[in-house]
Amino acid sequence: MRFFSLQLGNTAGVAWNLAQGLSGLGRQSCVVELEDQPQRFPSDISLHMATEPNALLRWFHFARIAHLAQSSEVVHFHFGIRPFARYLRKVCRAPFFVHYHGSDLRAHEADGFRELAAGEFIATPDLKAWCPNGVWIPNPVSVPKLDSSRATGPPIVGHFPTNRSRKGTEKILSAVRALGDRANFRFLLVEDETHVAALTKMAQCDIVIDQLTNYGVYGNVAVEGMLMGKVVLSSVNNAFYDRCPVVPITEDNIQSQLLTILESSDRWSQIGRLGIEYASTVHDPYRVAKRLLDEYDKKL
Repeated sequence: MRFFSLQLGNTAGVAWNLAQGLSGLGRQSCVVELEDQPQRFPSDISLHMATEPNALLRWFHFARIAHLAQSSEVVHFHFGIRPFARYLRKVCRAPFFVHYHGSDLRAHEADGFRELAAGEFIATPDLKAWCPNGVWIPNPVSVPKLDSSRATGPPIVGHFPTNRSRKGTEKILSAVRALGDRANFRFLLVEDETHVAALTKMAQCDIVIDQLTNYGVYGNVAVEGMLMGKVVLSSVNNAFYDRCPVVPITEDNIQSQLLTILESSDRWSQIGRLGIEYASTVHDPYRVAKRLLDEYDKKL
């Protein structure tokens, strides 16, 4: 079977959502999971490489990846170009593209072999600092329809870190504790859950705290929260975005911002509507896939 694109790696489920968008445009794609993810994002096939201790099995996985690459018009690496790309390049004619998602560039975890890439993409606009020629491709995100009804009670504030140190979780927890009795709310910390289980719990929240970092960008949790019509707080730099309705927070003002939102329940519906409109436009999988396809076409 031939594919238009081979998506190697599935960081935060981005490759899967891109593939769904491309398929909707008539470009069939195959998504290969390269490492285990506790969130259990969907993929077409799992061929673990770096984490597979059996060398013979790694070579078997590589052979399957090589066969898929030879049957594809585009090879798209997520979270940096993987070391095995050096060998894949020798047996595959398709152009390589690399998609950076965060710590691969910021912490230099996977920023090698860049000379193999015909084009570079970045998942968040701050990554331009490490990848000046990178094209921002907003993460495509969709959420299923979930039951948001619950028994009456205090508002629920949720935080959904996939990595505490990268999401500023300790600072968020400290701010929440410091609010003490100044506001009546329930705090929900969700981690080490599958993606579907986390979304199910997010549907019960009124307010979602995405992350607290110095990067000035929001993450996928923020987009999921907006698509559900939640009030979303994150450490965004509005210079990066056009009319983004995420409530900006910093380490200095997170307490006051959260308290203000908790005391302004009459604004939640309006903020939620703006969030749905923004996320449905900027992060719609089909729109994002069209943008990606235009970039592919420049190199094909």
